[in-house]
Amino acid sequence: MEQFDAPQLPDTDHVPRRRFLQHSAAVLGALSAPSVFAASDTIRIGYISPRTGPFAPFAEADEFILNQVRKSLAGGLAIGGKTYKVEILARDDQSKEDRAANLAGELINKEGVDLMLSQGALTVVGVSQQCELNGVPSISTMTPWQAWMFPLKSDPSKGFKSAFHFFWGIEDIGSVYTDIWSGLPTNKKVGMVWSNDVPGNAFGDAKLGLPPQFAAAGYQLVEVGRFPVGSDDFSSHIQAFKREGVDIVTGLFNPPEWATFVRQSAQMGFKPKVTTVAKALLFPGAVAALGDRADGMSTEIWWTPNYPFKSSLTGQTARQLADFYQVASKREWTQPIGVVHALFEAGIQALKNSGDPKNPAKVADALRVMKMDTVIGQLDFAGSGIKNVSKMRVVGGQWRSSGKSKLDIFITHNRTAPEIAVQRKFELLKS
Repeated sequence: MEQFDAPQLPDTDHVPRRRFLQHSAAVLGALSAPSVFAASDTIRIGYISPRTGPFAPFAEADEFILNQVRKSLAGGLAIGGKTYKVEILARDDQSKEDRAANLAGELINKEGVDLMLSQGALTVVGVSQQCELNGVPSISTMTPWQAWMFPLKSDPSKGFKSAFHFFWGIEDIGSVYTDIWSGLPTNKKVGMVWSNDVPGNAFGDAKLGLPPQFAAAGYQLVEVGRFPVGSDDFSSHIQAFKREGVDIVTGLFNPPEWATFVRQSAQMGFKPKVTTVAKALLFPGAVAALGDRADGMSTEIWWTPNYPFKSSLTGQTARQLADFYQVASKREWTQPIGVVHALFEAGIQALKNSGDPKNPAKVADALRVMKMDTVIGQLDFAGSGIKNVSKMRVVGGQWRSSGKSKLDIFITHNRTAPEIAVQRKFELLKS
């Protein structure tokens, strides 16, 4: 099967900025060179993401990634003896569930897409449902597999005909968090704070969430109830944690909520030894807003430039992808960049493996058994033990001062993915 051989980007660890810009311009020129197609057939790929609304940070790099993918496919895609032109139809769901589902319906019924890709914490379920009903192969990401599969009324042994998903599961986050906490000099008392919404209730579920994993690992749990999204008062949680002598704080917060919790903890004299929370510590901007208090906070890591993997589309290493983005956008890299890039890697590979990208059943069958290497690591839909789902690598990390007047996230624990190297030893929060 013919593969697209993308020009290799420079090793930016050792290339001065001016030379890197020159190399980048050359790569873009090569990728966008005109081409002649051997056939008039066109593959149409729909892509739905939260470009605006509260989940917009997850799609911050969309334009950059779409440009890269489109240029990598400028010469067409050779499959089964034909060369197909590829069109990507991107839509903004505005972080709204109903809008995402409606957009999927339009892309299927009006635009005739051959493959649907989508990403979003709360919006992918409706998209996948539309694809499953209409027999259009789809791949989604950016939400735990449980929050995708169970609302679609399926289970790991049943799966779906057309809908596929990759991401980590809640059980993976539990493994990462207990890996971080293991061996630390704490009293093993964990204060839990979960948001009263779909993700928070899933994480905090007493049977299927993180609490039973923590309890099984020997931790004593302290909880006083869910908090409403947007809450600006965590005093009842903090008082309970102080009273019980909690050393470790965990939970699921939006960045403003976590900032409030941290500020009120300082005001009330609560000083835990470890804070390991989801979502709030994902983006550099939100961490920077916490100032020096963020130094030492920990979280799960989905992807960083230090992951030892390459893109199957562009040939870029994780480091090159991040550096290329930073030069092009003048923004810091963020973890979703690698995940969204891998979404397109998976989609393009499924089309290639199908042998006939215009046959939805063959594309779905190719996905069902697909195993491939991406910029975030290996995706394996056949070997995950969960039908229609591939797990992705996730490790533990800590935000630390990098000596450049800003905080960086460092990989500190890799028991869940030993092939990803640890960068720095974990340290307790400063008292």
